[in-house]
Formats: sequence, C-alpha cells, structure tokens
Amino acid sequence: MIARPGSPAVSARPTDATLRDGIGLIACVAAGLVVLALSWTKLGSIDLGYHLAYGRHFLATGQIVEVDPFLYPENAKPFVNANWGSQVVMALVERAAGAGGLFALCLGLIAVIFGAMAWIVLRETRSPLALAFAWLLAAIAGYERFSLRPELFSYACMMLILLVLLRGLRSWTGVAVLGVIQLSWVNLHSYFLVGVFITCCWLVGETIRWLWTRNRRADEADRGRRKLRWLLLGLGVQVGVCFVNPWLHQGAFFPIATLEYLRRGQVMAGGEGWSGESAWSIISEFKSPFSFLSEPINARTIHAYLLLLPVAIAGAVALAAQGRLGAALSVLLLVAMSTQMRRNIAQLALAASPLAAVAMSSALARLGPWPTGRRLRGVLSWVMIGLSIWWTYGIVEGRFYFSERRVTRQFGTGYSARVFPIDAVQWLAAQPSLQPNLYVNYFASSSILPWLPERFKLFVDTNTFAYDERVLATAHQLGMGEIDHGPVFQEHGVNVALLHCGSDTQMLIRKLAADAHWALVYFDRHTVIFARRMPEHAALVASSQRTERDLDAPAWIASIKESGRQRALELGLAAGVPLSLGWHDAAIKMSNEAVRVAPDYDEGWQYLGVSHGNRGNIAGREGRYGDSHREYTEALTCFNRVLALKPNHPEARTYRARTLQALEFLKGKGQP
Repeated sequence: MIARPGSPAVSARPTDATLRDGIGLIACVAAGLVVLALSWTKLGSIDLGYHLAYGRHFLATGQIVEVDPFLYPENAKPFVNANWGSQVVMALVERAAGAGGLFALCLGLIAVIFGAMAWIVLRETRSPLALAFAWLLAAIAGYERFSLRPELFSYACMMLILLVLLRGLRSWTGVAVLGVIQLSWVNLHSYFLVGVFITCCWLVGETIRWLWTRNRRADEADRGRRKLRWLLLGLGVQVGVCFVNPWLHQGAFFPIATLEYLRRGQVMAGGEGWSGESAWSIISEFKSPFSFLSEPINARTIHAYLLLLPVAIAGAVALAAQGRLGAALSVLLLVAMSTQMRRNIAQLALAASPLAAVAMSSALARLGPWPTGRRLRGVLSWVMIGLSIWWTYGIVEGRFYFSERRVTRQFGTGYSARVFPIDAVQWLAAQPSLQPNLYVNYFASSSILPWLPERFKLFVDTNTFAYDERVLATAHQLGMGEIDHGPVFQEHGVNVALLHCGSDTQMLIRKLAADAHWALVYFDRHTVIFARRMPEHAALVASSQRTERDLDAPAWIASIKESGRQRALELGLAAGVPLSLGWHDAAIKMSNEAVRVAPDYDEGWQYLGVSHGNRGNIAGREGRYGDSHREYTEALTCFNRVLALKPNHPEARTYRARTLQALEFLKGKGQP
C-alpha cells in the first residue's frame, strides 16, 4: 500500500472477518452472473461484417485493406486501417470455428477484462463486496460496448497495462511486458494512445510524489528516483512501439488526427442528430452522454454513468489522498474523455470502477469495528444481490433489452438475424441474373459482406474512414427520403437494392415500391430486395415478383418463437416490413399481436396507429368516408396509448394532430 506523502503507511487490507464474508461472496457471484449474462449475447455488431471481410482479405492476399475492395471504386478512398490486427484475429477464429468461435472470442476478451478487474480489487482489498460493486457498476455502465469488435481488444489491453502499472515497473521484464502489450494494442485498435496517456499519468503522479518526499527521507527519495527511471523507460518503449505499425508515423498519430477531424466537424460532445458540419454527426456514439438523458435505448448506460461519475471522482480523490496519484490522474483522464463521447463511457467504467472500489473499500474498512460499518456492508451486499438477480433474470427472459429497445442485443449464441440478413444475401447470391451494382443501406451494409458474392460492390459500409463523408450523407438522405433515389441510382448504375427495414429506410422502401422502374423480388421478416426492371432481370421479375398477397401474416406470427417481451419486439420489427411497403392489413395484424403480448410496447402502438391512419387515408381518397372515420378513430386511440406510455413521443404527437385534423375534415362530409 502506498502511503500519503509525509504520513505513515495505512494498510487497506481487511481483517480475516472480511475474508470470511459469506454475504459478500454471494454478492460477488451474483454480480459475476450479470457479467456473464450480458456477455452471453448473439453476434450483433453492425461493424463485425466488414471486420471479418477485411480479415479474410488479408488471409487470402496477405495485404492489409487500405482501400476498401468491397465499395464502388468511385467511392473508396485510402485510409489508415488501425484495426487490421483484430480483423485478422477475428478472421482466423471464424475460419477455424465459425460463429461459435467468434462468440467464444468475445466471451474470452470480456473474461480477460473482468478478470483483470478482479485481480486489481482482490489484490488490494481481498473484499468480495468491493469486487461485486466494481463488476456490477462496470457491467451496467459499459455493456452496450460488449460486442465483438476491435474495441474489446482495446479494453483488454488497457486493463493489462493497468495491471503492469499497479504491480510497479521494477525490471526489464516489466518494461518488456508493457512494450509487448502496447505493440499489440497499436496494431489491434486505434485507442492505443490511451495506454500511453495512462502511463504518463503514473509518471506525473510519481514525479509529484518524489518532489514531495525528496527532502524528507533519503531512502524514500531514492526509491522514488528508481520508480521514475523505470516509468520513463517504460513510457519511452510505449511511445517508440506506437510507430511500429504498417503506416509508421501516420499510424502513430492517427488517433489524434481522428479526434481533430471530429472536433472540426463539431461531432464530439454534441446532441443527438445531425448537429455538426460533418455527416458523422448522425453516428450517435460520438455524441455527449448528456445528450441521451431522455433516450430509452441508452437509459441504463446513462443512469449508470451518472452514478459512475461521482464514484470515479470520489475514488480519484481517495486515491490521491492515499498517495496513488498516478491512478487518480488516470481516472480523471478517463472521466474527461467520457464527457466528450458516449462510446468512451465503457473505458471509464472498466478502469475506474475497480480503482474506485479499492480506494473506497479502505474507507469502509475503517468502519469495520463499528456496528454501523457492518450494517452498511450488509445492506450494500443485499442490494447488489437483489439487483443482480433481477437483472440476470431480465437479460435471460428478454425484458432487460426490451425496456431499452436494444434490438441488436439478444441473449443467445450465433449470428443475430436482426442484424445479419443471411437469408436475403444467400437468396441474392443464388440469382446469377441479378446485375450489379448493389445498393445496401448504411446500417445493414457491413452485415452482408461475409456472404456477399464477389460480383457485387457496395455504395457504402459502416467503415466511415473508407469513403468521403459526402457518401455517408447521401446514404442517410436516401434512406430518409430527403433526396430522390432515381438520379443517384442512375449515376452509380444501381440495379439491385437490399434494404433492412427500419426508420432509416422506410421512406426509400416506400418510394421504390411505388416506382414503376423497380420490382420487389424478395422479402423476409427484416429485409426487402428490389430489382430494376431491365431486360436482364425480366425472367427473374416474372418469376419472383412479390406482392401483398405473398405475405402470410398469421404464418409470420406463428414463426416467431421468442417469448415474452422479446416476442413483442420481434413482432414489431417484422411489422416494419409491411408498414414500409404500404401493406397495412398485415402490419395491423402483427402490431396487434405485439401490443397484446406487451401492452407497454409504445412502438407497437405507434405502428398500429400509422397503419390505421394510412387505411383511413386510402378510404378517404376512395370516398368511403364511414370507413375512413372508423380507421382514424382507431388511429387516434393508438396514438393516445403511445402518448400515455411516452408523453414526449414526437411522431405520435405529430400523427395525433394530423388525425384530429382528418376527423374534423370528415365532419364536413357528414361523419360524426
């Protein structure tokens, strides 16, 4: 234990009674189950597809992807592929063991991260209660980033560097280990400078400590000088290996260049939506955490973050008071980073939770002899046990993710059908008559790459470094119906469109369905495919064109095997297909089933209201005013249900106002 400068050492190690803390052990096991449940999720990262494709490209050619070979050539541009190492690892694992291997890799990386947290806490406190607190807070604050992507490698490297620094650099072996971790990190993910900054924090902390003690005790000053020398050497090695990457200095400074790009584009620390100059503003993870306070999809993460901030700051203060200035400065650095982008919350959670738990456990240990201290530990233990049981049950049952509408996270293994349209891509691959080029919407683009035939290229994928941001802006505007698809598709020779149904594609699907030059040739519960009407497609269109009669809503409902709230969520997602295509009868049947299963599913009521409203519009145009009035009345009931569940729902407010106007109009037609 490092003491505060000028004070006697104070041990934070607990008594034997703490080692026999049965309730604390139960809390620790319960928190571990939460971590395991949050990690036991189907592969659902929208970026995983392009990482696998890039890794496969390296295995096939020996060349790192620096110009995306899967994009239209006119859209692709050179970029620094800072994730190349993790892409190769993922491709090797996938080649050896398929989706099961990728799932195991994800689970293994999370085990390394939380195992490192356990080492940090138990080494210093031997307190299972402190570990349970650290695990639980880190899991809830960071779980939205627990998907298989290069970031997980970053988190593992960060935690390993923390272990090395906490053990202390006292030999060439320690310096070599630090260098190997940093070298790996440099070639795995672009967060590698975080490791350098953390070591800088340790160096600054030890420098302050040495300056404080150098004139007091000669032996203490000598130890401080040795620590400083080893830290300087370790930092020098870390900085040096940052240049050991395929792009040398350009790769070493790539994270700084990226941050400057985001700053110039007013992307970081902004609110939700396209608020900056850059098209990257549509990517929500670059936004400030404080802009998501009212967003249900991030509710637990943001609420945990709001708890994490004071815990981290209090922990930093306690660490500084105990003389652990390097650890304290590291926590404050991660706090500052987290305020800029939501994606940085996980880094803070994983590093600060164990460090704060160690520091705060020392304060609790001082309460040990008093009944108040024992009672407080008991209350904390039972609270964490209760929360852990509730959350674990909710994750397995599906309610946990449903409440936040996290459609990309499902308890289970394998690929998530909600993210990876494997059936649609395999159908596409089986149609040799389909002519390039292929257009796929942004959020589904990378997810088709592992199965995409070589003859097809993409307009865009989720690697936003691989093309100009104007391409991303065009893709966003196309999906939202803000620009006409005709000229864009004509310019780029688009003959096939595969679209994953969602709010970002609904308008484009609606326009293609109404365009006489295009034919719907495939649909499933998540995806639609349109083919341009052209001589080469004539036979396919004649044999494969799909209409509303081809959608058997009862069969779709019966095919959805999820239970409880997850069944409602899947029904709502499936209802988005007929809703986008304008097939309102099927959308109503599926939405009705969704709200029957989950009466608190506001999106299901919204889909139901929109479908009834659209049927009212059709009936009104055809002069069937009685039917129109009935449909509008149903729609109004649905929008009122939405607003009862979510009073600030913007679309429900808009549609409710329009429905009331339509009902007023019908009064002039003699309707009540």
